[in-house]
Amino acid sequence: MEEPLPTGAVEVRATPNPTRAGDWALVLASAGVDHRLEQRPDAFVLLVAERDAPAALAALDAYDVEAAPRPVPPAPDAGPSSLGIAMALALSGMFLITGAVGPGSRWFQAGAADASAILGGQWWRAVTALTLHADILHLVGNVVAAAIFGSAVGRWLGGGAGLLAVTVCAVAANLLTAAAHRTGFVSIGASTATFAALGLVAGLQVVRRLRGESRRIYAWVPLGAGLGLYAMLGVSAGADTYAHLFGLGAGAAAGTALAWKDLRAPRALVQALLAVATLAGIGVSWALAFRPPS
Repeated sequence: MEEPLPTGAVEVRATPNPTRAGDWALVLASAGVDHRLEQRPDAFVLLVAERDAPAALAALDAYDVEAAPRPVPPAPDAGPSSLGIAMALALSGMFLITGAVGPGSRWFQAGAADASAILGGQWWRAVTALTLHADILHLVGNVVAAAIFGSAVGRWLGGGAGLLAVTVCAVAANLLTAAAHRTGFVSIGASTATFAALGLVAGLQVVRRLRGESRRIYAWVPLGAGLGLYAMLGVSAGADTYAHLFGLGAGAAAGTALAWKDLRAPRALVQALLAVATLAGIGVSWALAFRPPS
């Protein structure tokens, strides 16, 4: 129990918030300052002996400085980005070339993410499968998601860097999916890439909040939101749940790392070179897919 204070006790703090009042009392207890916390009709009042008032105020002021929430830094924003629309148009254009999945389709036979074939050395299938869709409904869902999440990544990293980041994360997710399934599993679609884009944005937001929030548990809300979208959209009947989860995870890990390094969108020339390199990688992957057997 608190010892009675000597005559002449002075009020050093008052608040209607009982949690804050309790925090102040703990600060004074840690500092070895005798105190009393009184509940009055309109507030909780912290009292100390007059001789201890300077030490009490110093301890409380130091606590205020340490506990003050830091403002969340603004998200890096390179301005409106056409990356999402470009991704949507590219996927649509590819669908016009390949058509829907069907018996005997060379595109799907050569480019689908067949786990056995990938583990057998045909790594390019992890790339080519991202550009194939089973039917128009499959395409539309991924086009809409790509337009939304791709544009968000583009505002942060720019078109070329964003495209590269999304593609690398999606390819990594397809490779992990093949390793998880090992045999007897074939998948197609750009949904892995859209979840990778979602993960990239979530990773950025996590780092922003870690750098700004005093209560760090809130920093993980964006990742929780990403997992919520995965639960709603990524586990439906027929969905490639592993690829979606690995895409989200790879994107979140990459987004966190890039944001922690304070990576910003590079200049236009670098963006163009990165975009060309990414598209060239996809083209080379398709060339390997259609390469005559040796």
